[in-house]
Amino acid sequence: MNDSQEDKILKEFGKKLEKLRKAKKLSYRNFAYAADLSVSYIQKLEAGDSNPSYTTLLKLAEALNVELNEFAIK
Repeated sequence: MNDSQEDKILKEFGKKLEKLRKAKKLSYRNFAYAADLSVSYIQKLEAGDSNPSYTTLLKLAEALNVELNEFAIK
């Protein structure tokens, strides 16, 4: 996978993450607290500027009360 493909995937993931967070009516602060992550890291993820680890994906899914497949990029 080249950098532009990875960038595209991260941007799509970020949009999906933001949509899920907003659908649950979670602020950055409440979401970060629930996921045990920093607000700045959540913002970087939603902007597509950071590549989350599997452990981070699990934390995000748990905080949103969704299955991991909700993050799938189609």
